[in-house]
Amino acid sequence: MKNDFTAILKDIQQTIASFSEGLILFDEALKKYHTYKEKTLEIKSQPQYENYILNVLATHNAENFSLFSAIVAYTARNNQTSILLYHGPDVFVQPLYSLCNNTFFSSPPRFVLDYTVQQNVIQNFSLHSSSLFHSEKLSIAFIAISSSTFFSRESFLRYAAHIKVFTSLLSISDIISLDVPNTTLKYIHQVCSKLLTRGSCSLYGIYIISPFSTLSHYGLHSLNEVSALIKNTLIENFGQYSFALSMNLYLCINTNTQADIKSLTFNYRNISIPSKIYHTVIETEADIIPAIIRILHFH
Repeated sequence: MKNDFTAILKDIQQTIASFSEGLILFDEALKKYHTYKEKTLEIKSQPQYENYILNVLATHNAENFSLFSAIVAYTARNNQTSILLYHGPDVFVQPLYSLCNNTFFSSPPRFVLDYTVQQNVIQNFSLHSSSLFHSEKLSIAFIAISSSTFFSRESFLRYAAHIKVFTSLLSISDIISLDVPNTTLKYIHQVCSKLLTRGSCSLYGIYIISPFSTLSHYGLHSLNEVSALIKNTLIENFGQYSFALSMNLYLCINTNTQADIKSLTFNYRNISIPSKIYHTVIETEADIIPAIIRILHFH
């Protein structure tokens, strides 16, 4: 199903590119959009991207003539840039790593990038940025790249505000959990290694069943409240090492290898939100990564 949405988004991006370059007329573009809408309605009853923020980035690309949307972070301690999440062609990843340095995050500018699409062919791309979080230790920005004159700066800033509200309740340690393949996995690995010095430890994957369909009519703020409620409940049940990997998936670590918790039900405004729990015990360093991977795919 996720591949179905990805295919539709790619078709939409191609239509945007064709229309902005004058290859198709407005009526033809509108007809294509109606076709995409019908395809989306056919599969709307199924869940979209499990990661809510990634879904927002993909939607921004589709609706705002953008080729590439990303959340990029800069850590001052080690002078390191990380692309936490992105949606769009991989060809823009390396140029972003080159551009998004300390100077960039100190005063994020608006760039025009020259990028070689084909040999001897240069295409101009505008780069837009908006700060999501800034401190002496960590800076995070929402970034979009477009080649279209139809790109809307106002729409871009609305999406930035939306993402900022979504992440505002998170601490710095929570914010880095957006980067599941890199920063968070490294930190989780460190926690497991530390606990293994005392003996075996447990990893729990907690999958929240359909939070969007259950609570979507309450709005974004309620989803934020639910995420905070879930996180606090998990800390109470499993201890301090509880991580939000997405709105659907959480990971907890502790040294209680005898726990037999099969599920938890979270209550929000008298609405019961069910969950499923995957539990595994790790005994050696070699067990850590395979266990985490199983949890990342648990649903």
